[in-house]
Amino acid sequence: MGEIKDFKPYEVVEFDWGTAVRHRNGKWEKLFISPDGQEIDVTNIEVILHGNGIEFI
Repeated sequence: MGEIKDFKPYEVVEFDWGTAVRHRNGKWEKLFISPDGQEIDVTNIEVILHGNGIEFI
């Protein structure tokens, strides 16, 4: 039998401006801006995401 993997509970949310990934604890980790999919790592940044944009706190 193979090695047991520990799955981390992540959630993917789509917005008008792109897609965001957050840990189930509510902390956003990655943002992918449409249409080119540019990735922004917000692991160490406090952000609030809205349907019309990103608010950096």
